[in-house]
Amino acid sequence: MQMDMSRVFKAAPSEEIMIRKERDALILSFPRPVLTLSWAVLNGGFCRADHILNHQVHIGDAAFIADPELWLQKQVQRRKLHGRTVALVTGVAMTSLVQFSSRHGAAEVTCFATVGSANALSAGDAASFNGDAIACPHTINIILLVRPGLRQEAMVEAVQIATEGRVRALYESGVLSSRSTLRATGTGTDCIAVVSLGEPESRYCGKHTKLGELLGLASYTSVKKGVAASRHRPMNSDREDLARSRS
Repeated sequence: MQMDMSRVFKAAPSEEIMIRKERDALILSFPRPVLTLSWAVLNGGFCRADHILNHQVHIGDAAFIADPELWLQKQVQRRKLHGRTVALVTGVAMTSLVQFSSRHGAAEVTCFATVGSANALSAGDAASFNGDAIACPHTINIILLVRPGLRQEAMVEAVQIATEGRVRALYESGVLSSRSTLRATGTGTDCIAVVSLGEPESRYCGKHTKLGELLGLASYTSVKKGVAASRHRPMNSDREDLARSRS
């Protein structure tokens, strides 16, 4: 298993966050449990997490389609990640991972994003879910590490700001829905995870605030870079992969 290890910014003066980028996964490991908010397949909602995992799944993986949560639990166990892991899933290769940081004084936001748009949709498009797991979850996964920390209500607001940044990037990039003629606002399987780091905990992070500015910039820039990179992927474009998964 190929692995590249490096450090991100400190959660506290003596506490460093570790990033492990493997061939098919990104793993963020924290020195102590941190408050997270997401709708991840594994351990979504508000929770205290020791790790965040963004794992690639390949088209037609029968075990994943049968039980996505169990599939992710096995990936966590295989890597011996102790404690609680918030786990996201994507069809995008980790070679396309985008990392971007924005900061101002003590405020800092670091974003990790995998960007695929094979199942791009516009909010309000006709539903297509038939009860089965999505066989080709080309998706936009966004993980945001925020310092100083956020209170729970601010974390909800951070999800809104990150979503607006994603939509802005898709609109500017001209990404269209895969089911209509509308501009896409995301994909059918997007996920956002917000991680609160350090003290004090801020109550607000709206667009009038510096944290809101940094959050929006990090999300927008990461998705914009990811979309641009996806358009230069040789042969295995998101839409070609999606077509194969339907054949």
